[in-house]
Amino acid sequence: MKRRMIVAAAASAALSLTAARLHAQLPAGDLRLWLRADTLQLAEDAQVTQWVDQSANGTVFAPRTTRWDGSPVEEFPHLQTVTVNGRTFPTVSFERNGALPSGDPAVDRSGNTDRLYQVNNLAPGSDPLAIADGTSMTSFTVFKPAVTTSGALGVQVVWGKRGNGASLIELGIQPTGRLLHVSYDAFTTYQTQATIPANKWNVVEYSLTEQDPNDPVTFRSNSTEDPFAPLTNLPVPTNGGVIADRNDGINEDPAGSLEPFGIGGHAQNCCGEGETFAGNIAEIIIYARALSETERDQVYAYLTDKYLAIPEPAAALTARRRCFGHQPQGLRTAAFNAEIMRREEDRMEQ
Repeated sequence: MKRRMIVAAAASAALSLTAARLHAQLPAGDLRLWLRADTLQLAEDAQVTQWVDQSANGTVFAPRTTRWDGSPVEEFPHLQTVTVNGRTFPTVSFERNGALPSGDPAVDRSGNTDRLYQVNNLAPGSDPLAIADGTSMTSFTVFKPAVTTSGALGVQVVWGKRGNGASLIELGIQPTGRLLHVSYDAFTTYQTQATIPANKWNVVEYSLTEQDPNDPVTFRSNSTEDPFAPLTNLPVPTNGGVIADRNDGINEDPAGSLEPFGIGGHAQNCCGEGETFAGNIAEIIIYARALSETERDQVYAYLTDKYLAIPEPAAALTARRRCFGHQPQGLRTAAFNAEIMRREEDRMEQ
């Protein structure tokens, strides 16, 4: 256990330092949520009792101890360190072993589903995640679903701002493996035609673009675990990929407070108890605006460098710093990638 704690702490510290250097590379303006597992100073397999947003909003997420009907539940996710392409990083692991939440909150893993809910910034008019009609939304999520196409778990919600009266934003997965946005308007579900794989790390861009009266919904994904692969557009055939009459109001339930943003599930009483997520989440970034192509590329480069890029040998890193002005490892630009590929092609031709 002590060795696992040291490994988890070392991975978290290293990634925190890298993320701090890279913060300047994230676009500024209307950053509403920035959740990173590398900010959790926890031992391996420890309960995640709260996950704090690293944007200026400081939104806090924590597990429930009672369901909406008052019955007790145990929904603590856990810290899990993983390795992808030789790169090690911490994640938040969400387990799901049954349809409905249950368990004793005092007994770890006595429940059968894990979720985190927004516990602050819920006053009407001051909730940074109440991104409704009239405002664009752009998000990036790094996650690995445990199951997608078997249908065993039904619909899964990776995260969402959805309750009894409104569904504003939601990154979901259909039982067939298609990515999903849910609206309570003319069409309920907007899903991609293509599917994403289980047990693969996915970098997904999900966005809503304000274009009154109907707003396009867009999904792009890299599900290959290849840091050089581009984000691939996943067309949404539902209503031509535009949200018809997007939600124009935010429900207050109970009166005077907004329905919370959920991670690993949502807050709608009728079906939120069953539509929970099984898998790992490393990072969630949400903006309340449309990003330019350059800005989207900046975020994507930051995430692929952090989670998918193969660690460089010391000699290669030293040589690259000489060539590119001692840039930190994370600041890998498109120009640099093109130069590396060009040099490799030249070497192979010799």
